Amino acid sequence: MSKIFFLIILTVILNCKTVIDESLIRVHPTITNIKPSSIKFFKDVLPTLSKKKILLVTNPSGIGNNPEKLIRKFSEYEIKLQYLVGLEHGFLGLDEDFSSTPVTIDSTFNVPIYHIYKLKPSDIQLLLSGVDAVVFDVQDMGMRCYTYLTVLKRIMDQIPDKRIQFILLDHVSPGLELATSGSEIKQGYENFAADFPLLFFTGLTLGESASYYNREFLQNRIDLKVIPVENYTRGMKFEKTGLTWNTPSPNLPNLDSARNYMALVFLEGVNVSVGRGTQAPFVYFGAPWFRESEEFASLLHADSKNDYYFQPVFFKPVFGPYKDKICRGLRMSVVNLNYNPIRLAYNLIKSMKEKYKRDFKWNGYQDKYFVDNLWGNDGFRKAIDNNLSFDEFHLTFANKEETYSKKIKKYYIY
Repeated sequence: MSKIFFLIILTVILNCKTVIDESLIRVHPTITNIKPSSIKFFKDVLPTLSKKKILLVTNPSGIGNNPEKLIRKFSEYEIKLQYLVGLEHGFLGLDEDFSSTPVTIDSTFNVPIYHIYKLKPSDIQLLLSGVDAVVFDVQDMGMRCYTYLTVLKRIMDQIPDKRIQFILLDHVSPGLELATSGSEIKQGYENFAADFPLLFFTGLTLGESASYYNREFLQNRIDLKVIPVENYTRGMKFEKTGLTWNTPSPNLPNLDSARNYMALVFLEGVNVSVGRGTQAPFVYFGAPWFRESEEFASLLHADSKNDYYFQPVFFKPVFGPYKDKICRGLRMSVVNLNYNPIRLAYNLIKSMKEKYKRDFKWNGYQDKYFVDNLWGNDGFRKAIDNNLSFDEFHLTFANKEETYSKKIKKYYIY
């Protein structure tokens, strides 16, 4: 009798746990078995760098979130930090724009920090010639336009051989939940937001991307060590992993901004603010000329398939486009985490161009357009200018998605 009673109680407890788990917005970090790559790095990898000279690429989205621990551990193993590489938003992730000079002195470690977007390939070679290993640890977005992927490529390009070890701490990104999608980079459109030879949504983690690039383009000449996220299963929603979101830039402070960014980044190619310099970057968007925002929201809802919705909002950026000007606009909220960001961006900009004929403009100069730099070619912009539906536009690159989907699977770690 007692055995039957025990089984009944156990069944009730298990069922209750299932209900509780499914009701969670996200999994708490203390109850997940998924472990970030930093745990293995500090426990097993860092000791192997004893007495070596390293080049460190990180910010608060990686091991740079605890500089005191890095200083203590480097001292413990007599590791010499030769240089830091400055990412787009600086070592502390607080800078809103690129550094205006190629090199500064970092106040945390008191070592030179080199801003790679200001460096020539020969400058990067010179840096690498003075180190034994590169340690690379940042949160990415699974998107080619996110500049940390370009930094990865440009450093890898200049590593001459296996004498320099390249250690990469891998991360899971919200963009990884999407299949590889978008278009290739067309020759002549390479830039800091489009330099890595994958589709717009890469379909890979940074570690997988590094393995892909090392084999496909560098003939495996680099001694690459990728430290994986333990126990992660491909396809899991970021919120359900129990991994924390460590802000990779001032404009992606939380997962709402990150998920919106996957679509709203395309708005940087037109003359609106995307909320930079407000309390809600990549949640708000608009401009002083953005009239009848409620009517425009209704127009967008008709095409949304209930995957997202928009609300009218006023905001005043403190920097960037329309600095210190009151903007009318919309606030975007994602409902379905499986929404198609490229479809949303395309239809949003197409509708904006049609409704605001007098005010809408593509950002650019002479015959260069920033949206082309983002997309990797002029196809996105020209399809809208030629009034193609999204389905018609998608046909122009659908075969590339199929090709890359098959090509990249061999590099899956998860």
